Amino acid sequence: MINQGIWSWFYLFLVIVLPNLGLMKILIAPDKFKGSLTAMEVCNALQAGIHDIDSNIEVIKLPLADGGEGTLDLLEQSFNLKRIEVQVNDPLMRPISTYYLSDRDTAYIEMAKASGLQLLNAEERNPLLTSTYGTGEMIANALDKGVKKIVLLIGGSATSEAGIGMAAALGYHFKTINDLPFTPNAAALASIEGMDFSRIHPRLNQVEFTVWSDVKNPLFGKNGAAFVYGPQKGASPDAVERIDHGLRHLAKTLNNGFEMKEGAGAAGGLGYGAMTFLNAKLMSGIEAILALRDLDTHLADVDLVITGEGKLDGQTLEGKVVSGVANGAKAKNIPLAICCGRKEEAELALNNFNAISVLDIRSRTQNNQEAMQNAAFYLRQMGQELARNIKPNY
Repeated sequence: MINQGIWSWFYLFLVIVLPNLGLMKILIAPDKFKGSLTAMEVCNALQAGIHDIDSNIEVIKLPLADGGEGTLDLLEQSFNLKRIEVQVNDPLMRPISTYYLSDRDTAYIEMAKASGLQLLNAEERNPLLTSTYGTGEMIANALDKGVKKIVLLIGGSATSEAGIGMAAALGYHFKTINDLPFTPNAAALASIEGMDFSRIHPRLNQVEFTVWSDVKNPLFGKNGAAFVYGPQKGASPDAVERIDHGLRHLAKTLNNGFEMKEGAGAAGGLGYGAMTFLNAKLMSGIEAILALRDLDTHLADVDLVITGEGKLDGQTLEGKVVSGVANGAKAKNIPLAICCGRKEEAELALNNFNAISVLDIRSRTQNNQEAMQNAAFYLRQMGQELARNIKPNY
């Protein structure tokens, strides 16, 4: 979908003005296409298409993430961080090998590496029974190694238990009604009547915790962790109600006021758990990544910005890569094109982000599996189309 007025202005600028100023420079700054391509693979496909048409166009590739699932891979590719291999428990308390990243002072831990939905088969997904215990084990390992700061990347979780599994792995003990047996999952939330933190990890209060998240939902309610994200984790309607009740009960029992804070409902309530059990500060994942990747500097002297993600929808406005890049481009009056796998809110993108073009894969093929498998091919086509609009004589 093309915004004709903006595109006409941009076309005149590109064809008449720019050739007299020097070579064109394009910044490609996308998120991953989940289940299909990494952010760098998206960059490479678009660059290939652009250079099919004009190899003289300068392309700057800046793969991004939003602070959730996939962010650790981006950090590993972009910075000099050491991979720390660990043995922990998966969401169903089965032993797995995973890792986090660290430099001398700071550990970067992605909870999805231990407690993520992708670790479970479809038939295993039930957020009443899954736990963040493995995430807590990764944190404990980093504490044992003496780090001073821990950045927790939350998103893509299989869990909805507000981080009580993480807390249990760090030494918190939960008192239950009538001393019922306790397993740290969402099914146990409604049985909690108190908490004992006398045996927590000795370094827990000596470390600065920051949480990166792309979610702003509260802990419970119709916009909370259970109702919004429970079904995609395998929760039935009855399970959603039960989890939401348990989250309400936990918040009432602990009575710290964190439940309605922005981001408390992230990763099945792990945002709330991080504030409660780690004294963590929550911040926008995309803002943190854009600062680390120095988007503002990359926007200097750029003539066009291309961004994208797997699915362009209403959530795109809520702390996603596309919104972060689009806002940066808009602030500097740089034309923006958006490439995505599927678009549900093209008008929203055109109007809110001042985009000149929104291109999607699903308009090119109606077969979802084919779209996923051949996303690079279609993105290369999009790169060619954008380059042809820039160089209409081709």
